[in-house]
Amino acid sequence: MLDKKQPERNLIELPDKVSYEEAAMLEPMAVAVHAMRRAAPQTDHAVAVYGMGTIGTLLLMFLLEAGIKNIYAIGNKEFQRQTALRMGIPKSHYCDSREGQVGKWLMEHTGHSGAEVFFECIGRNATVAQTVELTAPGGKVCLVGNPDTDMLLEKKVYWKILRNQLSITGTWNSSFLPIGERGACAKEDDWHYALKRLEHKRVAPECFISHRLVMGELAEGLRIMRDKTEDYMKIMMGN
Repeated sequence: MLDKKQPERNLIELPDKVSYEEAAMLEPMAVAVHAMRRAAPQTDHAVAVYGMGTIGTLLLMFLLEAGIKNIYAIGNKEFQRQTALRMGIPKSHYCDSREGQVGKWLMEHTGHSGAEVFFECIGRNATVAQTVELTAPGGKVCLVGNPDTDMLLEKKVYWKILRNQLSITGTWNSSFLPIGERGACAKEDDWHYALKRLEHKRVAPECFISHRLVMGELAEGLRIMRDKTEDYMKIMMGN
């Protein structure tokens, strides 16, 4: 039964063509959409995504759907690589960071200029510094990952931001009201942007559901996420 204290304006009506499993992915999808729209890459930009967790992978999905032609994905697990390849990322555009060649690999693939838009989806000092280093002059860095520790900017990283005149933007959560730049109304908020693409089957987030557990297995699902005893992307609970 609907909680009568819940304001109706907070609800989104699901189209008949959207399943409950798809709808359960709406919140992280909207977060990924928000990051993409904050950085606003052009279709011909070289775009890099560092970190193939849930948000990073959903971000890949929306970048592909938006027609971005030159995407580079960086992860550290084999199942992340397989997921990226299934989505349509070419083998040559995926790098396993465990091999320790991220910088060399990306520079070779971008004509030694770096990515024009770089999404950092991890939240660690080392990867933020590397992201700044590998962003093209005049490019944009979008910080997506929640910080793992205190974030400290080394002098050489700061100099890189200054000398290459980089734009650094953060992103947080998602927009529900259609508020655009400088208060102008956008065509749609992040949630409805994602929902429309679900309705028209332009994205398929259900393929990221790695576990389907019943409610009696809730503790097991939480343990997997806490201890990372298994590879997982999205753990779905149901009856």
